Amino acid sequence: GSTTFTYNGKAQGPTASATSGVSGETINVTRTTETNVGTYTSTASISSVSGGRANKNNYALTGNTKQFTITRAKTATASAEDKTYNGATQTGVTGSQVTWSGTQSAIDAGTYTAKATPTSNYAWSDGTTGAKTITWTMNKKSVAVTWGSTTFTYNGKEQGPTVSATSGVSGETIKVTRTTATNAGTHTS
Repeated sequence: GSTTFTYNGKAQGPTASATSGVSGETINVTRTTETNVGTYTSTASISSVSGGRANKNNYALTGNTKQFTITRAKTATASAEDKTYNGATQTGVTGSQVTWSGTQSAIDAGTYTAKATPTSNYAWSDGTTGAKTITWTMNKKSVAVTWGSTTFTYNGKEQGPTVSATSGVSGETIKVTRTTATNAGTHTS
């Protein structure tokens, strides 16, 4: 039977049959199979003979080996999932049927690189099997600044609006500084 298969996680191999040539007797054949990607030799053997004298010792198989190949399934996937800083470790890549190296998870904002390589029985959709570089980003968390009063009367001292920012991340406090002015006028803090 067919000698080329695609990996599916199950045992596969070429089908095999043998014809007895003796009226009323049928030769039942088994053959060896494999599961993983590679090139193999399947060997057929007589499992039983039915009908007639039904004695398998009356037969000798010829041409009972056949080379066959199981190729990689083209279902490996890998992609980036950009994240936003939240104070916890987050994973910025996803994939299936791959092994990872590089930076797959991070806590701090920044750009990171990971590499994905298909496992032994899988390939990328284009049939290639080399490592792919996946770049992902942990975005900075956007924080709004809250300003206090913006009108002051000259008093000879530095003055300016109060300012604060809330991180929204448990356990983190953002300290904010601002510029001040002493003299009368319109200023930017």
